[in-house]
Amino acid sequence: MIDAKDRGRSEAAPTISLARHNRIVVMLAAMCCLSTGIAIGLGIKGFSANAEDNRLTASNAATTPDALSVAFTKVAGSVEPTVVHIKVSEGDERTLMPREGAGSGVIVNPSGFILTNQHVIARAKTIKVKLLSGVEHEARIVGQDLETDLAVIRIDVREPLPAARMGDSEKLKVGDWVLAIGSPFGLEQTVTAGIISARDRVTGSPAAVFQQFLQTDAAINPGNSGGPLVNLAGEVIGINTQIATTTGVYNGIGFALPSSTAIEIYNQIIANGRVRRGFIGVQLAELKPQLTRFYGIPEGEGVLLERLTPDSPAGRAGLQAGDVILGINGQTVKSSRELAHRAAALPVGSTATVLYVRDGKRSSASVKIEERPNGDTDGTKNSSAADPAHPRATPRGPQTTPDKLQQAKQEIGLSVRTLTQERARAIGIEGASGAIVTDVDPFGLAFDRGSGAQIGDVVISINHKTIRNAEDYKRAVNELKSGEDVVVKLLRKGTGIGPRQLSSALISFTMP
Repeated sequence: MIDAKDRGRSEAAPTISLARHNRIVVMLAAMCCLSTGIAIGLGIKGFSANAEDNRLTASNAATTPDALSVAFTKVAGSVEPTVVHIKVSEGDERTLMPREGAGSGVIVNPSGFILTNQHVIARAKTIKVKLLSGVEHEARIVGQDLETDLAVIRIDVREPLPAARMGDSEKLKVGDWVLAIGSPFGLEQTVTAGIISARDRVTGSPAAVFQQFLQTDAAINPGNSGGPLVNLAGEVIGINTQIATTTGVYNGIGFALPSSTAIEIYNQIIANGRVRRGFIGVQLAELKPQLTRFYGIPEGEGVLLERLTPDSPAGRAGLQAGDVILGINGQTVKSSRELAHRAAALPVGSTATVLYVRDGKRSSASVKIEERPNGDTDGTKNSSAADPAHPRATPRGPQTTPDKLQQAKQEIGLSVRTLTQERARAIGIEGASGAIVTDVDPFGLAFDRGSGAQIGDVVISINHKTIRNAEDYKRAVNELKSGEDVVVKLLRKGTGIGPRQLSSALISFTMP
């Protein structure tokens, strides 16, 4: 039997369970609706966000500048205030429409002194200088130096100007970073970056013996001339001057005059208004290997004294064309440019000791240094300077046919005859003897355009063997052996001192 109490309890149980079940179902339904709502809301928000993705916004992410960029920025900021834009009006009062030119410059003294290139202001009627602030000043030329293409100009200012610091170009190494600053194509305060590609680069004519450049791949274009090349310490280590180009614009190779040259020229101009250079009155040529071997000169040392200027200090000291100069004031000379630089750096009025070789014997001469006249220079021979007294032999049809090539080689290519006393008196060497050159074969060994034997030369020795006449000449030539180095000493007009300006000259070659 089931107790009534128990029966009531058993009947009530299902009722309680059903109520609880209903509550759970309602809660689940509510949660489902809520989840659906949230999902729909997020979907709508996502759609809305996707619709706004077409807009651009700047990133707020923190940036870490590259160390090189920081260095470039710092240098540009410190040097730009010292860089000026130069505008030049060229012409004179007869010019109806003056030409306009432009370049760059760098302030090197707070009082308004500016370094630039000579070619920027060379033909200037008026010069205007524009500062970073935009203020323009009229400038005047303090001094200029054609040999280095440098000039100093000045503007009058009431307040001190920011001035660039000059660095030491001798400390530069190939691969060092540099910045070029200037006004290429009139675009003021343009900054380009590159490296030092080479040092002591020679680009000009043989007469430009005082220009040795820093080469850089920092972009340099027309209008950059006169602006600074600076290192990453913010120091000026060069003045941008030239470009190597096949198009007239930047091709990846630019040249700057080193600060060592710029400082020297600037100081001389400030002190004297011009540049004074030492001068000994010689024109030089590099030694041929035959001469170095013949005289036992160490390879890479010495230069050939090819010509003396009229009444030159070197000539008065006893030096002669044909001498081999080995050193000056105890310093070995390795090239004609080196000798030119060393002579130019000597004080005017001082005396220099020049060591040289003549006929295989070493000797020295005391040369008084004079001031170099404008247009003259101790150094390599100017190829445009012809010697009108000695026309060059030129090919003359049948006389220079290839059929005669072997014979010309065997006879070294000179036709001679005995120098008579009458002829010797006529050319100012009375009492001298030798074989006078009557023809030079352009296929011969003695022919070398610009520095070989010339018609009118007098052969006085071959390999130290004295030549007194044509017979001595032929005998000496016939004794030459294949592979032998040959040095021929000549007397020549226009290369020495005195009324007739007659001195010696050397030519050298190797027998085939």
